[in-house]
Amino acid sequence: MQQYIQTAVALTLAGLLGACGLWEPRIGGTLQTGALEFAVADYEVGAYRVAWEGTDWKDARLVVRYGEEERALWETVAGQAFVSAAVGEEDIHEARGMFTIKDSVTGRCDDQTVEESAVADAGLRISGSLSCGGTSVPYSLAFEETPDGHLRFVAKAEAENYNRLYLLYGSNAQEGFNGFGEQFTYFDIKGRKLPIFVMEQGIGRGAEPITTGADIQAGAGGKWHTSYAGVPHYITSQLRSLFLENYEYICFDLRSPERVVAEVFAGEMRGRILYGEDPLQLIEEYTEYAGRMRELPDWIHEGAIIGMQGGTQKVRDVHGRLKEMGTPIAAYWLQDWEGQRRTSFGKQLWWSWELDEDRYPEWDALRSELADYGAEVMIYINPFLVDVSEKENARRNLFKEAEENDYLIKNEAGETYMILNTSFSAGLLDLANPEARTWIKSVIIDELISTGAKGWMADFAEALPYDAVIAGEETPVTYHNRY
Repeated sequence: MQQYIQTAVALTLAGLLGACGLWEPRIGGTLQTGALEFAVADYEVGAYRVAWEGTDWKDARLVVRYGEEERALWETVAGQAFVSAAVGEEDIHEARGMFTIKDSVTGRCDDQTVEESAVADAGLRISGSLSCGGTSVPYSLAFEETPDGHLRFVAKAEAENYNRLYLLYGSNAQEGFNGFGEQFTYFDIKGRKLPIFVMEQGIGRGAEPITTGADIQAGAGGKWHTSYAGVPHYITSQLRSLFLENYEYICFDLRSPERVVAEVFAGEMRGRILYGEDPLQLIEEYTEYAGRMRELPDWIHEGAIIGMQGGTQKVRDVHGRLKEMGTPIAAYWLQDWEGQRRTSFGKQLWWSWELDEDRYPEWDALRSELADYGAEVMIYINPFLVDVSEKENARRNLFKEAEENDYLIKNEAGETYMILNTSFSAGLLDLANPEARTWIKSVIIDELISTGAKGWMADFAEALPYDAVIAGEETPVTYHNRY
């Protein structure tokens, strides 16, 4: 028991002291006088106005407005630095899609001097230096309007080894912050510190003793913020909206009533400030950039989607009972369409994406029976592939096909990176490789769509290891969240 308590305490401290941890010293310094004399100024950047306001640098603030409106879409805190930079080294480990993240930060330069503020290339560029302990780091912050009408900003630490960038700006005690992708615990994130790093959401996520038990067993308890689909975009109760374009690890510190600190594990932060008259318009502006899901087909609204496993006869039995009760059914989601096996964890799927005709004999007849009742069939896929040499009824070995063509991620030794799940390991598709993307699309056409399935769950994309070697010039630092 003592060993379990020590383990739980160690895991808790790792969370508190790690990246986006609660015990990090306060970020931010003073806004200092450089060679540039302070002057109230109003710059037009497309449809936006970016203005310096105040009486001198001690109470100067930068404010963004849209057109002739007085409402501030974004503003810095008077007299305080709004850019900071540091040197960091992260330590990130993965197990079953869960990540332990620690960050060691040194040499953070918080005091900011503004030395230039001028229109350049139809935008506004602010530059100067960040100082700390005798060190001076050049920085820049540029604003420009994008073709789709957003105000884009790029903040840079102009020193090669400075790989942590912070943007600090104003808020107030009444402002609620909503969004940030798929969040399960809190609707309003104000007053909290939220990391954006895609991972398994966890078992318990802070509820005890479930979380501690899952941590002791598998390091899989999770926290209130762990999410499959965290997104660095928010809308506030005061109709302010901002998102970051970076794919690196991001943290939003919303604990202070008066300010926000956005952090990225990079020396450059890219993002956009949005204008909208209501939340719907702000969502539309964001999806103009990020993309919009296609409208769902009518049939998906016509009843329940029944998630189940067990094979053809099990589906027929369940469907018969539901028919007798007159249950409206839109579809059956059959996760085990590709087969099931026993592992040390219990029953798990064969991660090789072809129909298991022994588990689902008479597949076409089953689909036809369900269709007569108005129910479609949906299935499952993820980016892992297992070697099916031991699967007696396998027709294709997708793992071998992918490995022979270099479509799987590699380890630092240049070998296929085999990721342990329970008592088996699997390879992970290298989606940074365009040829691998083309190949898996062909697999989806040949093996999934050909079954007549009307859709599938696309799962488990959160497990790209941080130490993997992937195609092209990308690394998991810049590709993990994007994957």
